[in-house]
Amino acid sequence: MKCFTPVFHRRRLLAALVLGMAAFAPPLPGETLFRTDLLWSGSWERDKSLVNRGDLRLHGLGLTLRGQVTDKRPVPPGGDFQPGITALGTGLYHDATGSRFLYGIIDESGLGPRLRNPSARSVPFLEYHKPSTADLKTEPSSTGEPALYLGLASPPLGPFRGFASVHFDEEYTPAFGGGFNLRFTKKINLGMEGFFKQDTLPPRYASSWFSKTPPLPERDFRIYGLNLSFTSPYFGIASDVAYSETFAFGRDLYGNVGITLGDRPWRLSLAADGAGPRYVGSDGSAHGSLFRAAGRFEWRGKRSSLFRMSTSLRAPGPGEHFTRSSSLLYYRFPTPPRAFPFGFSRISLEVTRNASEPENVIDALEGSLGLILGPVRSVFQGTLSGTTEAADPLLPYPGARDYDFASAKVSGELTYSFSLFQLKTKVGYTHNPKKDPLWDLSLYGSVRGKFGRFSAKFAWTDFPDTWTYTFSWNLKYGRNFPALPSPGRS
Repeated sequence: MKCFTPVFHRRRLLAALVLGMAAFAPPLPGETLFRTDLLWSGSWERDKSLVNRGDLRLHGLGLTLRGQVTDKRPVPPGGDFQPGITALGTGLYHDATGSRFLYGIIDESGLGPRLRNPSARSVPFLEYHKPSTADLKTEPSSTGEPALYLGLASPPLGPFRGFASVHFDEEYTPAFGGGFNLRFTKKINLGMEGFFKQDTLPPRYASSWFSKTPPLPERDFRIYGLNLSFTSPYFGIASDVAYSETFAFGRDLYGNVGITLGDRPWRLSLAADGAGPRYVGSDGSAHGSLFRAAGRFEWRGKRSSLFRMSTSLRAPGPGEHFTRSSSLLYYRFPTPPRAFPFGFSRISLEVTRNASEPENVIDALEGSLGLILGPVRSVFQGTLSGTTEAADPLLPYPGARDYDFASAKVSGELTYSFSLFQLKTKVGYTHNPKKDPLWDLSLYGSVRGKFGRFSAKFAWTDFPDTWTYTFSWNLKYGRNFPALPSPGRS
């Protein structure tokens, strides 16, 4: 045994040296065992607020540990420390699957937020049906409260990938979500996701003696949501359906659908959504009935050219007349050759109508034109708005009736980029028959490099009397500061 003991110790010593060298030796190209990323960003606006955000991320062993602090206060602290809004947040992420545990002010996206207040969101085309995820809010919030979020996602198991989440708000009320994705090929996916939340809503009191909203007692509230989606190269469809049940208020539904036909060179997208008057969103608030329908046609050409034509209509509720509309014509010109970098970059025309108040119908026309002059990019815009009498029946699109001019605005913007620097200036003029003419002017400059970005902006909202300045920065340490992976569908 004595002859084997030194050999045994030498082998242990050699193994320890090998492990030590592996731990402290320089990593192979493109590989690191541990890494630290640090970000400091913020802005300082004259006589308004100072905003700061610090974000530290430690990467290693396939995990990312994150700590963040955001702060906003009225003015930079001088002799007296000014009270402000400070929020701390932390998170632990699994890099391979996007699973995460978060504590802080949470910023959610996906099915739950889409069911919150549909009228405040864009028309639900297919591409807006993103899988649910959440992360720490990167901007100070005066209304947000610290919450807990746990999101788990499985690694790909053949074509299958599952995910689930639970979000506890400041009162520890949970909201559950989960689903799966089947990825048959790189471009053919089938997904399903569900959402459930149960809460006790606080009592609602009448704001005045003749208030239109009656008082309500403390009441139970439940909402169920379901998302189904299928995407392929030439056809895609996605739909959300939600059912809410609120004691002493009622039950109702919300639903939407987005359909896409074609891919390249042309694509047709259709979308519609509607909510009943008793529908209560996932935030526990009733936002009223709604119905919207929209269509969009796109044609992609050579050298990144794009033609787009779209329109959207909105009514107070299902089965009612449309009272609002927005229509757009847009064309992005082909990228000019390097030998002759001059020409048009884009042109657009948008027409809108808001007839939600028939006695005061507001129509607006907005156009823009972009030019490329070598290293200088320019954009010229014009807006014309006014009121008109409502036709009978009420038309959702602007018509040629007695038009009462309200205001007009024209503006021009020039951008010059060279090396690490960018300079930008914008001039605008607003004419209103009932007010004095208004000029606005802004000057902007930024420098960008490996260290990050620093910019300064001087703006006159009423030249030359009312002006302000804003300094902003985004400084980082580390090789990069990538976006963190997201759970849900791959």
